[in-house]
Amino acid sequence: MSDEKNGFLGTVFTFLTGAAIGAGLALLFAPQSGEETRKKIKDAKDKLNKEAKDNYEKYSKEAKKTIETVKSTTEKSIDQMKSFIKGAKESLKKELMEEVEKEVKASPKTKKA
Repeated sequence: MSDEKNGFLGTVFTFLTGAAIGAGLALLFAPQSGEETRKKIKDAKDKLNKEAKDNYEKYSKEAKKTIETVKSTTEKSIDQMKSFIKGAKESLKKELMEEVEKEVKASPKTKKA
């Protein structure tokens, strides 16, 4: 799962970096005034910042949701294991008591002198 996460984040980072470089180069080589170029650079920066913030919020919510799901599943599994162990313990105790009772009944009674 960690490799998938790192791969995805790397892909997103690479895409955003490429988009920023491409936008910057397009603005630098476009035939327009410096003021227009600066405005376009600022607009592109603002757009990238908004996209990064939106993506962070989206993936942060998904991560929290996944963590809660894992936590809930783990707690259920622990409860099931406790229940299983308790049942096995009671069953073993019952079998042991039955064996002791059989031994007591089967053993010859000793006479007191």
